[in-house]
Amino acid sequence: MKTNLVLIGMTGSGKSCIGQLLSTKLSTAFIDTDQYIEQMTNQTIPELFEISEQYFRNVETEVCKKLASEVTYTVLSCGGGVILKQENIQELRQTGWIVFIDRPIDHIFQDIQTKNRPLLKDGKDKLYQLYKNRIDLYREAADFIVENHSTMDDVIQEIEKYFIETIQKGELK
Repeated sequence: MKTNLVLIGMTGSGKSCIGQLLSTKLSTAFIDTDQYIEQMTNQTIPELFEISEQYFRNVETEVCKKLASEVTYTVLSCGGGVILKQENIQELRQTGWIVFIDRPIDHIFQDIQTKNRPLLKDGKDKLYQLYKNRIDLYREAADFIVENHSTMDDVIQEIEKYFIETIQKGELK
C-alpha cells in the first residue's frame, strides 16, 4: 500500500524545505535521501562524487530500495538525479506517490550555491543542460506536478489539494 510522498525535482527546486514543512503539517516523518546517504556512508555527497558519479548513483539506488521497503507514512525528498535510474522510480513508486517540484531555473540559480553541488560546479550553463536532459524524466515519473514559483505555503497547499481531491475520487490505493 502506498503511504509515502516522494518529492523529486532539480537540485534547488525546494524539495527539502517543502518536504520538511509538509511532513510537519501532516505529522509524518521526513527523510532527505542525500542526508541519509551521507549518514549511511560517513561521506559527503561531493566526496562520493569524487569517487565517481556512478558510485554515488549505485549508493542512491541502494537507499531507494531500502527506504521503499522499510519506511511508511514518510515524506521523502530525493536527490535531483534519482530519476536517472528507472529502477529508483520503480522502487519508490511501490510505496509512494511521486510529486515533481518544478521550479524555474533562474529562480534555482539565484538561490543555490553551486560550489557545494558537484554537478553544478560549472555554473548556470550546466544547470540549464541538466534541466533540459532531465525534464522529461521528471514528468514521466511524476504522479503529480507542482510549480514552485510562489511561496512554500502555496506549493504545500497545492500538494494537499491534489491528494484530497484524489482521495475523494477514490483513486488513491
